[in-house]
Amino acid sequence: MKSGIETILREVRIRDLPQRRVCVVEPSTSLSEVYRLLDEEHSVAVLVCDDTGLVGIFTERDILDRTALEGNPEQPIGELMSSIKASLGSGDRLAEAIELMHTTGYRHIPLSDGEGRHPGLIGGRDILKLVADYYPETLLNLPPRLNQQMTRPEGG
Repeated sequence: MKSGIETILREVRIRDLPQRRVCVVEPSTSLSEVYRLLDEEHSVAVLVCDDTGLVGIFTERDILDRTALEGNPEQPIGELMSSIKASLGSGDRLAEAIELMHTTGYRHIPLSDGEGRHPGLIGGRDILKLVADYYPETLLNLPPRLNQQMTRPEGG
């Protein structure tokens, strides 16, 4: 018999997660415009698409690693983005997303419809929220620090 978490990983598809709004830009979009979009949309990343579809991603990590100290506001995002080396589709399973995050070190995985026309994004936080929603009582009753011992049942 499989545990609840194994069932979630095996059966839940990416399309079953709440879909976040995704900022999509062209490779010629300036860094300053990308900053503005990220701020206005409260987004963690932009997906970069050209005529052929999804070609890159630019995340908060890229801001820190590539532009924080020496960023040129007019530089095209196509010169700063990370090329897409792997993506998933909305029909893929949650387990595949976790495996890809683990093997590649990605915190956000681009989603593609196969033609790159309707890109999306899934992040580790999205996955954690889904798991927490399946086990709310267990998670809400955990102490703030895992090794913490409560002196009274109420914790007060």
